[in-house]
Amino acid sequence: MTTMYRFDDFELNPATRELRRDGRLLPLPARAFDCLAYLIEHRERAVGRDELIAAVWGRVEISDALLGHTIVRIRRSLGDTGNEQRTIRTVPRFGYRWALPLEVVPGEPAPAMPEPAIEPSFEDAAVDAPAQPVDAIDDAQPRASSPARSRRVIVAIAFAAVVLGMLGYAAWQRATRVVLVPSSKPVVPAVAAADGDAAIAVAALVLPADVDAPEEWRWLRLGLMDLVANRLRAGTLPTAPSESVVSLLRQRGGADTADLLHDPALAQAAAMRVLPHVGFVDGRWRVRLEAFGTQRSLDAEAEAGDAIVAARDAADALLRKLGKQPRAASPGDASPELEELLQRSGAAMLADQLDQARVLLEAASPALKASPRVEHRMAQIELRSGDYDAAETRMHALVDRLPPGRDDALRARAMLTLAAAQVRRNHTELATDLYDDAIALRTGAGDHEVLGVARLGRGALLAKQGRYAEATAQLSQARTDLATVGDGLGVASVDVNLGEFQRMRHRPAEALGVLESAVRQFERLGAREGLAYALAQQVLAESELLDVDAAFATSERAWPPEANTNNRRMRWELTRVRALALVGVGRVAEAQALLAQIDRDADAQRDAVTRAQAALLAAVIADRGGDTALADSRLERARVPALRAAAPADWTRALVLHARVQRERGDLAAAAATTEALQADAGGDDWRRLQAALAAAGQAWAEHRRETALERFAQAMQSAEALGVPEDLVAVGAPYLSALVDASQLDAARVVSGRIAVWADRDVRAAGAQARLFRALGQDDAARVAADNEARLLAGYAGLAANRSR
Repeated sequence: MTTMYRFDDFELNPATRELRRDGRLLPLPARAFDCLAYLIEHRERAVGRDELIAAVWGRVEISDALLGHTIVRIRRSLGDTGNEQRTIRTVPRFGYRWALPLEVVPGEPAPAMPEPAIEPSFEDAAVDAPAQPVDAIDDAQPRASSPARSRRVIVAIAFAAVVLGMLGYAAWQRATRVVLVPSSKPVVPAVAAADGDAAIAVAALVLPADVDAPEEWRWLRLGLMDLVANRLRAGTLPTAPSESVVSLLRQRGGADTADLLHDPALAQAAAMRVLPHVGFVDGRWRVRLEAFGTQRSLDAEAEAGDAIVAARDAADALLRKLGKQPRAASPGDASPELEELLQRSGAAMLADQLDQARVLLEAASPALKASPRVEHRMAQIELRSGDYDAAETRMHALVDRLPPGRDDALRARAMLTLAAAQVRRNHTELATDLYDDAIALRTGAGDHEVLGVARLGRGALLAKQGRYAEATAQLSQARTDLATVGDGLGVASVDVNLGEFQRMRHRPAEALGVLESAVRQFERLGAREGLAYALAQQVLAESELLDVDAAFATSERAWPPEANTNNRRMRWELTRVRALALVGVGRVAEAQALLAQIDRDADAQRDAVTRAQAALLAAVIADRGGDTALADSRLERARVPALRAAAPADWTRALVLHARVQRERGDLAAAAATTEALQADAGGDDWRRLQAALAAAGQAWAEHRRETALERFAQAMQSAEALGVPEDLVAVGAPYLSALVDASQLDAARVVSGRIAVWADRDVRAAGAQARLFRALGQDDAARVAADNEARLLAGYAGLAANRSR
């Protein structure tokens, strides 16, 4: 017999896994549905957190924060809040209990149905992974088994967002912004960039304030800058974010703000620059805003007993002079005490003084500390400090505490902060869910600030799942949103993501143009970390194009890492990219030293992907140097679930190299198994099919099935020609050319040689294959030149065995 439950306007049917309200089906993620059903089925008692986690997720390492978010999602679907708790009541220090009276409705016997296929989920994939466990919620698809039933283990790894500094870094950086008011559409023409890049849709840029007051008021320098910028943005004047301004000024060193007001170079960032002057005279605060633009300049002044009030009034006066309407006061506005606390802590964060910001908040009165905005600010500090657990717990509680409709702007920003924490913990599905919620919450309000950040983050996660068309659509919308509010840094972040998307789709030439544009934009804004990440992506694209000199020159611009970023995760990524560039120009020993440093000092969990990629590059070096045993050892470190999840192309490259190393050591059976795995994993992806064909060709050649091998080589070469990526052309063309020479098919060998000859002076594989062909053709002079090239390129690998660090 099936049993249904009715309460309020809702009907829950566990057999069909449906939740309806007034007959309308409500979508609910599978884990949330299981939690709801379990609590209702055990409504006679309180259910402990551990019991609920074990029943729904089937294992105990799920975080309380994830369970808390799931409960929040259920309450939201039922029109409940953390304050009301009409449906699900929190039992302090224990768990949850169903609280609402309901009607049990017996039903007819459920018809037998075949068990539906279960799609691999991010969480399912984490079950078998030997690395640290990963928690995530399921998507909204129905589940075949009940909460208490053991779920089948599906061997699959879902794509994950790389932690901070990889694709999701730009979204995280934008997600830590605090803007207390929604933004609106641009009302002034965009400013064209001087070098022909896309226009920058920003009208104003507010400089740090010139403060004439005792030292204790020094915080007003950045605090009033941020306040005025927010006030202008609230009055429909697109204004550069304060983070962008701070980055821009860092690039200019100790330049005087008065000089910056008239700096023509800043016209690339904003049509109008605004310099606040603040002074304390005779017990009163006077704020004057000096605005200078290419078309006109003007002043606006205000005086009050409080600096913040005076700055707000001066900003409103400037808006009126510009023909804009200041934002009207509302009951939800912060009190003067709360506003000062937020501006002071915000100023400390803009100055990267996170400890000072924390001290300010912790020293506040209990009433102020209980404010949702202070809670959000504290979570931002925790997030930027790397305390993800604390930020996650705090934001779950805040989202639960804020009822829908009460402060949707802050609620949405809390979701973005929470999503940023989930991105950095590789909780892809949960982060996506939060981005979706934020988008749904603020679309009607036209809150382009939140929408831009959320779509940027969501697009990054979609790209990690290989859903590039959807990702590009999301990022295109994000770019429009961020340009609307004059967020040049956000626009550059979108561009660097779009460039990486192109590279992930094996289109490095297209990626390079977009990345170079992003680099210029980050340079204009003085965004040091964004610039470093864009340069790293540019090195990767140039390396795939076999433009090794350009890749090395680009890596120089982001070296050393400690001069370009304070983030440890990104420093290790810059180190790996530098090693790749060094290998390209033959400085292999230096590259090995950097890779050994990553292996020795990078965090085994937080830097798992970078460590695996570094191990893969070390394996490539060892293989080219003729050390098969070392290559095999390094591949063992590279072939970890984290690499497959976050960098599937590198995972495929690792398998191709692994099959070759297995053949080199004479283990043809193991190599055949690896090759079969590559073919099974290729699916409909052209690039993976190319790699599978290359591995199959090498396997057939090793098994003396020469005709089959040449057919597979020809197939791989055809795919490489279609993609047109130099790295792929050489990776396939060099062994194909050697096989054709061994098979005495010299005419065909000449054709292949013509496709890779252009890179023979910079790639040891192409040079070696050329030398073999010219020797077979009896062209001694050409063979000598090619052999000299090969020897020169191999020189960097000489003597590595004595220097390597195991």
